[in-house]
Amino acid sequence: MNVRAIILAGVVGSTIAAAPGLALETNLSLVTAAKSGNLEVLRSLLAGPAKKDAAAAEGTAALVWAASRNDQVMLDLLLGAGADPKRANEFGATALYAAAAHADPIITLKLLAAGADPNAALMSGETPLMVAAGRGNLETMRALLSAKANPNAKETNGGQNALMYAITQYHSVAVGELARGGADVNAGSKSGFTPLMFAAQKNDLESARILLTAGAKTNEPQPKSGLTPLLIAAAMAHDEFVNLLLDNGADPNAVDARGYAVLHLSVRDSDYGIDLRSKDKIVRIIKSLLAHGAKPDVRLKQAKPALTITEISLQGATPLLLAAEVNNIDAVKLLLAAGADPSIPTEQGTTALMLAAGVGTDVQRARSPEERGVAVETVKLLLDKGLDVNAAGQYGWTALHAATYQGLSDVIELLFSRGANIDAMDAFGQTPLSIAMTVLTQDIGARRLQIPRRYKKEIVELILKLGATPLEKSGVVVVLQRTGDVELGREEAARE
Repeated sequence: MNVRAIILAGVVGSTIAAAPGLALETNLSLVTAAKSGNLEVLRSLLAGPAKKDAAAAEGTAALVWAASRNDQVMLDLLLGAGADPKRANEFGATALYAAAAHADPIITLKLLAAGADPNAALMSGETPLMVAAGRGNLETMRALLSAKANPNAKETNGGQNALMYAITQYHSVAVGELARGGADVNAGSKSGFTPLMFAAQKNDLESARILLTAGAKTNEPQPKSGLTPLLIAAAMAHDEFVNLLLDNGADPNAVDARGYAVLHLSVRDSDYGIDLRSKDKIVRIIKSLLAHGAKPDVRLKQAKPALTITEISLQGATPLLLAAEVNNIDAVKLLLAAGADPSIPTEQGTTALMLAAGVGTDVQRARSPEERGVAVETVKLLLDKGLDVNAAGQYGWTALHAATYQGLSDVIELLFSRGANIDAMDAFGQTPLSIAMTVLTQDIGARRLQIPRRYKKEIVELILKLGATPLEKSGVVVVLQRTGDVELGREEAARE
């Protein structure tokens, strides 16, 4: 028996269901008859000594089952025998709660006429109106609202109301009925998530239009996260929803509690790239935000700076830097066209060029040929905009160090052709050649996320071909060198 069946069953007698026409046996009860839909047995029981049970818990449970089955005749028989429509079973479920699951309002109307409480809730606080709203049962909702069902009641777990039940199941007609019936369109859940935020998350445009017409606030943030409906919609690449909100006064420069502005959240839809299914939507969102006044050079300001997988701090990053990190070249182009300054680095000095070359990307993740091609295109675009090919950022890494970690031969060649120093040494005493050769240097210590991890023979050969100083003459202090995958932690542990 599932959870809903248990709630509806409540107090039961025997669980043996009688088949139609079966002779009455001592183990049959009002509940088993109602549960199985055996009208003949139910009539027989109510004509005998079991009639006294109709006004007790047995009758309540039977009434719940009759409502659950949408059985009008059985419901009338039980009500006529004294079953109380106001009583609930041991789980707090009334017959009205069961009836609310049906689109046909007849059982709901019968129970209300018999005195059922439209606001009787489960112990969890869930009301019949929430059930009807979650199923989009419009006529049943109207019957409940006409009987003074409270449209603003909340269940006790998450503090969600009937509006939220309707939106999560895309029942915009139910949203409209509730709004007309007095529902507070700005009432939040326990976490402060408003109906408009639910609609933004579900990309329910029709419900959003109804809510906005009814006075939903576009810029009210969730207290803890600082998220607004626009931040939610943009982060989830719901482009039409973003446009709807912007056209209704949403702030294109809203910033969440983590310091991310709408543009920051819009330039990517994953940690490492752009889902092709979302690419066009992201472009449309960025265009719309910029057209509505989003600031292209807004910078991340965080109490606890976000870090890439390689522990590059993103404090101070602009949307352009985040777009470059995932090689979202379309976003980079749009931001540049809107006046974004490509030379603004993070507070640690990491530039868009370094991020495009892979300074923040997991070096263990294989890159597809298509992704490598976009990386080359992004790096070239940024170089053409005048970014310093030899600028050193966090850890003293240049774009060439980043490309070498990533094993991006075509990016390495491009950077070198634009004047990159092939022997540049980072803060750990590493050169591009030592990184390609999986050398552990004296100064890198046990920094698990920054040490070179894979020997790249073809990259070693390329860097030497480009004129790199041989390792033994480069000044690199070698602690350990191996020509295979490095199992992080073992070498460091051996040294200690």
